[in-house]
Amino acid sequence: MKRFAIPLAAAALTLAGAAHAQGADAPRPLGYTRVADALAALQKAPDARITHPDGWTVITVPKPELAVWSFVPKEHDAYPAVVRRLIRKTDKGTFVEMKVLCEAKQEPCRKLALQFQQMTAQMQQALAR
Repeated sequence: MKRFAIPLAAAALTLAGAAHAQGADAPRPLGYTRVADALAALQKAPDARITHPDGWTVITVPKPELAVWSFVPKEHDAYPAVVRRLIRKTDKGTFVEMKVLCEAKQEPCRKLALQFQQMTAQMQQALAR
């Protein structure tokens, strides 16, 4: 099983014209190299809220920035995989930063990333209103 991360630049999901400098606006690292490690650590986080919509495991961590971690169910083609979305507020506005860690084959991972990229773009539009 091939393991790779698909970082999707936050700049592609932000409002037109928003530039992200290094520092506070720089993308946050995922912090894990394996999906199982992320799941185990987040399940132990004291402020984590865990839900299971449609077989997915969704873990919401409110601090230091609101993070929503979506773990695919075992039946999903991209299993094991996780998508992390951060809601970030900076001096340039509020935006959504997305990262994907997928240990499945390349094509299911690509499809998962595209699906979440579309949902993330919709979130970004809603935040812009």
